[in-house]
Amino acid sequence: MNVAARCGLCGESFGLAEVVQPGAGACPRCGEMLAPGYTAVLASTIGQLVTAGEALESATRALHDIAPALHVDRRALYAAVDAADR
Repeated sequence: MNVAARCGLCGESFGLAEVVQPGAGACPRCGEMLAPGYTAVLASTIGQLVTAGEALESATRALHDIAPALHVDRRALYAAVDAADR
């Protein structure tokens, strides 16, 4: 899953996976460290987020296959994710 992210320092957008590539922990656009002193934790947590996103996609497809008349309230789901990002 390609999760988009934005640097709170320079404001530029990038794919979250770019943060855990060589030179990990820095914004791939401005080069500033995103979590000084927590680079290993940052990489692990990004991995958890990507895995959770993939699981959400998989569960959504499965739910649609077994209960096509059931529709998930995406606005509420997105709002919950947005609230966790604050």
